Amino acid sequence: MVLVGNKSDLATQRQVLKEEGMDLAAEWNCAWTEASARHNENVLKSFELCIEQVEVGLGNTPPQEEKRGCIVL
Repeated sequence: MVLVGNKSDLATQRQVLKEEGMDLAAEWNCAWTEASARHNENVLKSFELCIEQVEVGLGNTPPQEEKRGCIVL
């Protein structure tokens, strides 16, 4: 499960504090993010988090970001 706070672009009309969303996600033991479709912020991340949660539920580990170092020749 992923908890997504939507309409993050409407900060002046916020009804749930960011900390409340994070606390609820921790209580439910799920991923959390805020998103704004209007500004295309974290929309893709929301779906990626969903896929990660499905993979974890299936016993698969989500892919880790590859760390790239600097190589001097």
